[in-house]
Amino acid sequence: MSYQAVIRNSSNALLPSTPVGMRISILQGSLTGPSVYTETQNTTTNANGLVSLEIGTGAVVSGTFAGIAWGTSSFFIKTETDPTGGTNYTIAGTIQLLSVPYALYAAKSGDTAAVGPTGATGATGIAGATGAMGIAGVTGATGVAGATGATGATGIAGVTGATGVAGATGATGATGITGVTGATGIAGVTGATGATGIAGATGATGATGTTGIAGVTGATGVTGATGIAGVTGATGATGITGVTGATGIAGVTGATGATGITGVTGATGIAGVTGATGITGVTGATGATGITGVTGATGIAGATGIKGSVGDYADFYALMPGDNAATIAPGTAISFPQNGPTSAGAITRISVSTINLATVGTYSITCTVSITEAAQLVITLNGVELAYTTFGRNAGTSEVTGTSLIQTTVPNSVIAIHNPAGNSTALTITPIAGGASPVSAHLVILSL
Repeated sequence: MSYQAVIRNSSNALLPSTPVGMRISILQGSLTGPSVYTETQNTTTNANGLVSLEIGTGAVVSGTFAGIAWGTSSFFIKTETDPTGGTNYTIAGTIQLLSVPYALYAAKSGDTAAVGPTGATGATGIAGATGAMGIAGVTGATGVAGATGATGATGIAGVTGATGVAGATGATGATGITGVTGATGIAGVTGATGATGIAGATGATGATGTTGIAGVTGATGVTGATGIAGVTGATGATGITGVTGATGIAGVTGATGATGITGVTGATGIAGVTGATGITGVTGATGATGITGVTGATGIAGATGIKGSVGDYADFYALMPGDNAATIAPGTAISFPQNGPTSAGAITRISVSTINLATVGTYSITCTVSITEAAQLVITLNGVELAYTTFGRNAGTSEVTGTSLIQTTVPNSVIAIHNPAGNSTALTITPIAGGASPVSAHLVILSL
């Protein structure tokens, strides 16, 4: 059964690319019911803090996954997480399994029996009263959306069980937990259609859950300056002038008066008829397109967005035998002289055992080393041991592993991994642990 979850630490910060330990239990009947199956798994989150598991494939603690009787009760899945990769489970949660696992039960259903001939329809019984609808639970706040996993292949459809004999319709009770679908019996003889029963009352609608808080809107970038307007194109040539209409008939000239005293001016002749309007001249050719205007200056760049959850990164490692002395004395640094994957940013090497953090900020530091004795290690910042970063192992053969967050207050801060000065025992970095090949020790640093 596939399972995915986003892993965060006690400060609600994502844990990307981090080893985690998980314990998964299947509980029967309720959120606090008995466990019918428990397993443990160790995995590593991806770059977004997401883990993907196949429940039923881990190290079994109790019960058997195949032996879970899915059809007998309701079931709940309880997950417990150790964000440091061990078995100190400090994060827990329980949810009900609603439908997915019951496909496992469907695969076990019986074969289809032979179906007899359809009989006459029997009389329909009076419909029972509808049971009261349960109060809807309050909708929980929407969690952070995890990365969308790949769609799994569609499972094979289970074999349809034989149809059972239809019994009389009983009164509808309150809706309980959905039981496993039983085998279908042989269809009985259909009786004549009876009268329709009285419809039951509709149950009350459940309360609507609270809406989640809207995310903060990012700042709008500054608008760029408007470009200079282009030059106006030349005016097109004037069209040909139309033909002038014919001159109207001249009015009759009045008689000339006798010479001497100027006679009265004769009346003005009747105005000639206005000539017809000439034909409209041909439209002049369109003027040439004006020169394109100069492109406007580029606008001021918008404000830089908030830095992502993971910035620069680097992996420094050592191989044993060869890269460290036979023993590491108290107060002495472990060497990580070889370079693994890096973003080539603000995290760089100073020496085989010291690393430079060029930028002021918060860094996630993970160290894993195979050590023969019971051991402790500590992170030093600018030569000072950070007591809260001390990690260790009392006994056994597993690697000594620790992850801590540190904050720098000045540029070009220097870190290293030390055998604490207050300890009395020199540490042996185990050569060729568990096989025939040199074993690696790693110092992985992420800028947050």
